[in-house]
Amino acid sequence: MYNTIINNIILLIIMLIKYPLLIPTFGHGSTSLIVSPYATLASNFLTGLCIYNCSLIQRKMLLIFFSIYHIADDFNIKNNFYKYSFSSLFHLAWLKYPLLSKCYLTLYHTPRHYFTIYKRKLRVMPQFFIGIGTSLIAIPFLNANLDSKLNSIFGELWYVAPIIAHIIVHSYYNNYNKIANFIT
Repeated sequence: MYNTIINNIILLIIMLIKYPLLIPTFGHGSTSLIVSPYATLASNFLTGLCIYNCSLIQRKMLLIFFSIYHIADDFNIKNNFYKYSFSSLFHLAWLKYPLLSKCYLTLYHTPRHYFTIYKRKLRVMPQFFIGIGTSLIAIPFLNANLDSKLNSIFGELWYVAPIIAHIIVHSYYNNYNKIANFIT
């Protein structure tokens, strides 16, 4: 009885949230603020300036290009040609079936991101706190249609800027760690 009530309350809350499948994904990009605050802020500022001056089609193309590059790291494929080809095919499926992308990002990519944070053992709790906190803070803002207000100020797909900034910082941080681990 008690579990049924709790489950119904959780379902009701999920139904009242705008973009419930994407909420967990929103915050995972903010974790880099803990380990690379200057690079994160600088990349967000610079990509924001660049994206602000891009047309809608340019924003879409940049999002797809950077996403193909970033998601390719999720696959354990050593050959770059195959890795990026597979990621490109994956993105074609996402374009045809957008629900696939939401499920993938929420159920695989984002948990993988947090697991990597856990494995690195570098300021784990602050990264978890800011990532999950950012996702939770997004709920009332989305429910208040702040995303639509930001669209009217910065244009459609304004959020491509923080996505690209996340990908840039993530790539820099991963490559830096590979070099540091190789040297030591």
